Amino acid sequence: MITPLCLFAADLSEPIRMSSNTISMNLNQEKNLDDWQVTNDSVMGGLSLGYTQLTKETLIFSGNISTDNNGGFTSVFKRVPTLSENIKSITLRIMGDGNLYQLRVKSQVMGYDVAYKSELVTQPNTIETHKVYLVDFTASFRGRIIDNAPILKATTISHLGFLMAAKKKQNFSLSIYAIEFDE
Repeated sequence: MITPLCLFAADLSEPIRMSSNTISMNLNQEKNLDDWQVTNDSVMGGLSLGYTQLTKETLIFSGNISTDNNGGFTSVFKRVPTLSENIKSITLRIMGDGNLYQLRVKSQVMGYDVAYKSELVTQPNTIETHKVYLVDFTASFRGRIIDNAPILKATTISHLGFLMAAKKKQNFSLSIYAIEFDE
């Protein structure tokens, strides 16, 4: 049996229940944010700003969305280790602010970096667990849905991240407590 991989687990008053064979990297052991890359809409002329912050309990992705200059998004990504072909889902423990976020993974498909995405509806100030099956991700390339893309396979995932996009100016904050890849 292949072990599920947990990228992050935080110290919470209500512990995260994971099997004893989970590989875990605790946030309180992370030294810096060098592995997380923020991409703002400034790459297309926008003015949105996203930031990351590491606390004892969580990684916080926050900032503000601006629709000026046709903007409206920001994202954060981290490279993930090569995953087993047995991985079938991703489980998240997050606290949002009521905004809609996207869980996104990057995958190589026929020589192109393709984004596979799944929407995350958050409840304000509530720690929630979301389980997303790889077969339920939608493929897109430069914002366009790819209807004939292959089903996402764990072995092709190179990065994992979150995207905040909106059609109005607003602040946002998403706290990430745990990310686990499951068989």
